[in-house]
Amino acid sequence: MRSQNFRMQLRRLAYDRNGNFSLLGAVGLVPIIGAAALAIDFVDAYLETEKIQNALDSAALGSVRAYGEGATEEAAKQEGAKFFWSNYTTPATGGSIGTDPQEALSVTFTRDVNEDTATAEYVMEYTPPFLDRMPFQIRRQAVAARSAGAEACILALHPTAQRAFNVSGSAIADMTGCAIVSNSNHNESIYVGGTGRLKAECLYAAGGIYGSPQHITLDCEHAVEGSPRVSDPFADKAMPKTSAWVDLSGCGVNYVSGGGGNGDCNGTGKTPKNTDGYVVTLKPGTYGTFEVKGTVKLEPGYYIIDGGRLELAAQSVVTGRGVTFFLLNGADLMIRGGATFDISPSLDGEWAGFSIVAEHGNTERAVVNGNSNSSLTGIVYLPDAAELQFSGNGKTSGECVRLIAQEITLTGNATFKMDCSAELADNEFNYPGAIRLVH
Repeated sequence: MRSQNFRMQLRRLAYDRNGNFSLLGAVGLVPIIGAAALAIDFVDAYLETEKIQNALDSAALGSVRAYGEGATEEAAKQEGAKFFWSNYTTPATGGSIGTDPQEALSVTFTRDVNEDTATAEYVMEYTPPFLDRMPFQIRRQAVAARSAGAEACILALHPTAQRAFNVSGSAIADMTGCAIVSNSNHNESIYVGGTGRLKAECLYAAGGIYGSPQHITLDCEHAVEGSPRVSDPFADKAMPKTSAWVDLSGCGVNYVSGGGGNGDCNGTGKTPKNTDGYVVTLKPGTYGTFEVKGTVKLEPGYYIIDGGRLELAAQSVVTGRGVTFFLLNGADLMIRGGATFDISPSLDGEWAGFSIVAEHGNTERAVVNGNSNSSLTGIVYLPDAAELQFSGNGKTSGECVRLIAQEITLTGNATFKMDCSAELADNEFNYPGAIRLVH
């Protein structure tokens, strides 16, 4: 009887719909809760990944800009890290691989003639809020590139100077097809004042540009203020070594400073007392001072001025093909108005395409004047010169010359020729191109 009652109770329970629903509901709730937790973990991980990606994009853009402006890789990495950590905070539920979250961020660089790139990557071990026993790895990457623009003719390197590039007085500068770049962040970084006139492909200034629209003619749509800076393109080139000074005591006093007689002049023969129609020939070497007063021809090679002055006097006539001047140990440069010169650089060797070079640390002011019969071809590279004052010859055909100094002032009529890659041995520097995310 009892067993029969028990069977009846079981049969009743089996057919009781209220009890079935409760039991099945309890069993079915488990996967629903699991699916909800999984969805929450998925959304949370997705949002975390998006935060990382946005921070990486900022890091890549910031680091490639710094790298393109001349920062070392280490300094550019630090700049990228500032951008990343100002835009991202590690979650309380997660942690980066390694003992320090900073170690999870890496930035690497590549450079070629066309562009600089920065690759920022962050790797972390993410612990979900619900499935905390199932951590997984998040790895994100961003690649930014800074492309090179077209060729520039002038680069003023000073980061803060007022009028780092200055068209002074009534100067007329025609650089059609060629850009001008100033790294100064001053609100008068590029200045065209007075009755000066300037024509150029475009103007790029880290700061502001001052000049009347009537006095500035550009091929581009508009000048660019707040432009990225351009690093010194030739900073890593090695200077030649000095040697014993050339003895000029035998040269005629009317030809070069330091001459005192009419004897042997640098191994190139006797110098007559009567200078009419006579040309002194000088050889490459190290000179304490190189001051030319008369008519002089320079043989091809390096002319190193060791601590003195490179000077072409007002009545001097100087010709030299395949010639590069180096200003070492504080040597300065003065080419006076009235000097007649025809100087072009060698197209071979480490300094192919350079006509006048000063070593880093040489802050002496430099002056290059001349007359309408003068011609200077090549790159005038004075990276730390406080100022380069340049007056061109005003020829309509233009000169294949490029200028780099801390500050540059154009004082006379200057016409720069754009198409001269052969004369510059394919050396060039470019204005800042676009900075963009690649990946």
